Amino acid sequence: MKEEAPPPPYSDAVENHHDQDINHSVVVKQKDTHMHDAESQEKRLEDDHIPMLRDYQFWNVLAISISFMILFSAFHTCGMLQNSVLNDVHDEYFNGTGKEGYYSAAAIYTTMAVSNWIAPSMIAYTGPKYGMILGGIPYCLFMAVFLRPLYGTLYAASVLLGLGAAIIWTSQGVFLTINSTDKTMSRNAGMFWAILQLSNLWGNIFATIQLGQGSEISHQTRFILFIVLLVVAIVGVVMILMLRYPGARDRGKSAASVTQTSTRSARDWRKWAWILEIVASFKLLITRNMLLLAVTFAYTGFMLTFYSGVYGTAVHQTGQFGTEKNYLLGLNGTIIGIGEIVAGALFGFLGSRIHRLGRSLIVSIGVLMQLVSYLLIFLYFPAMSPLRVSSEATYIEPSKAVALSCAFMLGFGDASINIQIYALLGNMYAADSAPAFALFKFMQSFTAAIGFFYSSELTLPPQLAIVAAFGVAGAFTFVLVEWLTYRDFTRARQTNTTAISLTTIATADKFIKSQ
Repeated sequence: MKEEAPPPPYSDAVENHHDQDINHSVVVKQKDTHMHDAESQEKRLEDDHIPMLRDYQFWNVLAISISFMILFSAFHTCGMLQNSVLNDVHDEYFNGTGKEGYYSAAAIYTTMAVSNWIAPSMIAYTGPKYGMILGGIPYCLFMAVFLRPLYGTLYAASVLLGLGAAIIWTSQGVFLTINSTDKTMSRNAGMFWAILQLSNLWGNIFATIQLGQGSEISHQTRFILFIVLLVVAIVGVVMILMLRYPGARDRGKSAASVTQTSTRSARDWRKWAWILEIVASFKLLITRNMLLLAVTFAYTGFMLTFYSGVYGTAVHQTGQFGTEKNYLLGLNGTIIGIGEIVAGALFGFLGSRIHRLGRSLIVSIGVLMQLVSYLLIFLYFPAMSPLRVSSEATYIEPSKAVALSCAFMLGFGDASINIQIYALLGNMYAADSAPAFALFKFMQSFTAAIGFFYSSELTLPPQLAIVAAFGVAGAFTFVLVEWLTYRDFTRARQTNTTAISLTTIATADKFIKSQ
């Protein structure tokens, strides 16, 4: 029987085991070193790319802001003048009654409301850059209609413009989101809004000079005005071609995961994209935050109707202003634009501090300023002024200074609210922003359409009551959503901290028991 070798002494066994541990640890350390070097190299490459990427994003946001500013210099001016211009057209082809502008705007926003459900699907095929170009073309066609107003072309162009508006604004929201980070979203939204509102300034300054001191808008004045607006609109659409689309980016995922996902679905994503986008929009609509924000979105639509269509018409048809009403019509749009610019620039520069101040404060200030303007308009303007020229008695004698002050407050409040909505949606739905912006524009355009329908029938006091009531409700729901979001974030962070602590304790306990 073979004799077994005696076991080594205890100290030798420990030493041999120690040597094996050392060799194993060396191998592990070498692997860790290689992995760390690879990760460090990758991180250095990413860090080197970040400054360029940020500059890339900034210039994209600046370019889209300038393009939209040029395009909407034409359209905003047209929107401010539309009802008054059509009211002064009387020939064998068109006889203005003072309501065609309201009907046209109602057609635009009704079509836009419906089209917002399919806009994300169209953008899934075209991408946001070419979506903006596709959506911009109907704006040019709409300008051309006013060179020779006809009932058929006016309403057909209005419907087409509604479709284009849904596409261009949803595309713009997506493009702005993919060129922003959580830290720069408020700044970029503020910068875009401030530059965009320059459109109210330049277009209406030109309109103020062109309209002059006359009491009516002649054929020659209208032709010159809209030839210039048409050329400006075309230039704005062409400039969108200069944008450099950075490709598919998801701020919630790493570049690797996006690449892998894109590779897997490159062959069939277009086949199902339109269905998935519509389903995503419906799912998002019934969530708690979106249902609450729908009230805020609705207010922006009623507000849009009032400051872009009703208020300018009321100023133009206040008989106490006499022969200055054309001049005040153009100047009203200019002052609204200045209010928009001031708010956009102010909150754009304060974008980095918004997280500390809270968006709710900005929205509350904007709504409060607009409520003050609604009260002043109620006191100073004739009740029938949105419907016809009126010199009826008012609570206080109409004043040009008050009229322009109200215009500034309307513009300032509009920018304050819209900037914070853009920033909130861009941060809350960064991974898939198209459905969120489409729902925003759906609610806004839907209520704007309702507003333009009733604007052709209601006097000034009930219209003011509607926008004031929705202003208070919209401010409340926005504040509530921000508070609920902050509460959910705090709870999630506490839950994650607790989970990490429990995992650490379990791991330590397991390690102790294994010794």
